[in-house]
Amino acid sequence: MMKLIDVMKNDFEEFHENRKIERAKNFTEMTGMHVNHNEYPAYFFGDLNAKFVLIHLNPKQKDNKSDEYEGKLKYTDFKEYFNFHQNFGNFHYSNLIPKRSKSRFDSKQIRFIKPFNIIDLSDKDDYINLERVIDKKLQLELVPFGSDAFKTSLMNKETLNPYIDLLLDTITQQKRDYIIFCGKVFESLLQDYIVEKQDHTFWLPKKDKTTAKNKSNFSNIVLEFNSHKIQAGIAHSFAQQGLNMDEYGKKCCELYEH
Repeated sequence: MMKLIDVMKNDFEEFHENRKIERAKNFTEMTGMHVNHNEYPAYFFGDLNAKFVLIHLNPKQKDNKSDEYEGKLKYTDFKEYFNFHQNFGNFHYSNLIPKRSKSRFDSKQIRFIKPFNIIDLSDKDDYINLERVIDKKLQLELVPFGSDAFKTSLMNKETLNPYIDLLLDTITQQKRDYIIFCGKVFESLLQDYIVEKQDHTFWLPKKDKTTAKNKSNFSNIVLEFNSHKIQAGIAHSFAQQGLNMDEYGKKCCELYEH
């Protein structure tokens, strides 16, 4: 993981010295999509060696138009910063935290991942599950700089390919059982790397046992990168509003090809 760690460390040191990151500013200038150059970036959450990998576009943050980071720096050094992201679930959900609140997004991840039966989840304690679903898997962000929205239409290969290369390099550093890209947009973002694809369309039952009005989708893909062939999936419907995530996770697990 040295390539990822080197990039993280360089950005972290620049951020602590200048309270902003120049390559994040360049990303905004080259695409026209604002990303926060003045907030701590987030490259990953959880275990870098995990067998289960979920990939998202970028951290969800409010757009910050300030020239530089304002306020007291959160971390004393890179080691503390790295450890925070490696143990993000523990810092937010362990029983040592005085005021815990459940994240809807993290709860959604529990329901999606549970059918894959790769993380030991509790039947009794939601907070244990919230902690484990973050720290026992690897969540990667394609672009580590946060924003209100990710505008795919503004992306270009020149800007995005270095981020995709770093992402795929990180994935191939360890044997993985499941690699899932969350969101239909990855179909176009990864098109230069996809060498095989099989699409699946299906209707899911709703919680009241009736059938959903909208179809759901999942794709098996094979990516080619630096002489590696990476078997993965695209969960097109992951962000779909009102989706029965328990059933969607179950169906994606059934369709995922090893």
